[in-house]
Amino acid sequence: MAQTEAATTFRIMKLLAIFTFLASASFVMGQTPGSDPAITALSVMGMVTNFQPDARQVIVTTAAGNQVTLTLSDETIFMRIPPGEKTRDKFIKIGPNDFGVGDSVFARGRMSEDRKSLPAREFYVMSKGEIVQKRDREREDWRRRGVAGTISALNSQTKEISVDSRTAEGSKPIVISPNTETRFRRYAPDSVRFNDAKPGSFEDLKVGDQLRALGSRTADGSRFTPEEIVSGSFQTISGTIVEIKPDSNEIKITDLQTHQPVTIFVTRDTFLRRLTPELLSAIAGAAPASGPSSPTAQTQPGNVTKGSGDLQEMFDQLPVFTLQELKPDESILVSSTKGNDSARVTAIALVSGVGPLLQNSQNNRKTAVALGAMSLGGP
Repeated sequence: MAQTEAATTFRIMKLLAIFTFLASASFVMGQTPGSDPAITALSVMGMVTNFQPDARQVIVTTAAGNQVTLTLSDETIFMRIPPGEKTRDKFIKIGPNDFGVGDSVFARGRMSEDRKSLPAREFYVMSKGEIVQKRDREREDWRRRGVAGTISALNSQTKEISVDSRTAEGSKPIVISPNTETRFRRYAPDSVRFNDAKPGSFEDLKVGDQLRALGSRTADGSRFTPEEIVSGSFQTISGTIVEIKPDSNEIKITDLQTHQPVTIFVTRDTFLRRLTPELLSAIAGAAPASGPSSPTAQTQPGNVTKGSGDLQEMFDQLPVFTLQELKPDESILVSSTKGNDSARVTAIALVSGVGPLLQNSQNNRKTAVALGAMSLGGP
């Protein structure tokens, strides 16, 4: 499940702010429609990008990239928010210098008319280190107790979900049985951000959707009780690059299936990964046609072996590249949500070095689709 640090911390602070301050009428009334949601008439939320203790000034940069200069004083209240806490009685009082660059901040006061400065009356901080630790714990929890795969069947009577889950030994069926406590979330159309996933329900699910679930398995691994389910309708496009526009972060390709031109928009949240020969072999070995006992799927370079990781983990370890490194006539795979315009998509992940997967072989086309699904970002 990869996202930028600023966007991740922005989401955490936003949730905390909602729980803690949404009841305040002044907080709600202070928001200005159509502007940066992190800056209101009475508050700002973002990351500390500069701190001058002697001048008692802090520059806060929002997730949208706007900056606000905070002025601190003897009257400013300083509090640290432990990760996961949402009530003020759990916040910890700190000193005026007990924070640093990279920490997340929610500050209250009265914003200047130009929305660039604010004398802080209240200063709430979440440390960068604690955010990283919390994110790492969540990622490890999803890796250890999560399943991912493609929905193969839905039972509207029992609300059970049949999934072809992805494992290092190949695709394995598993039945997911939600209960009344299960939380459903759904990726938004035309959005590549996991944070943009909206509350959902069983009724939103469709056969062919990609699904991730966090919970517990039965002893034989055939059934799964989920605490949380995140799903979405995604597509995988394979094509040959026609033109690259680094200035606008766009790539034009010819779709190998439809033979139509498609414009790919790459954001700062897009995963750019280059396929290695090792993962290429692992994908081929994990394909259903190759059988579950393929040695290439079980033992691979890079310390990824059977029992210690899966293809998703291997994908996360692939080399990163930049848009400038791509070349015309190069073959790529792009995964995206299914939006309203098939001729223009926003990439969740873009994978290069996929030429061997895009031959005429039907099995290679299937593994290409599997790779595109595997590249979706998770929690």
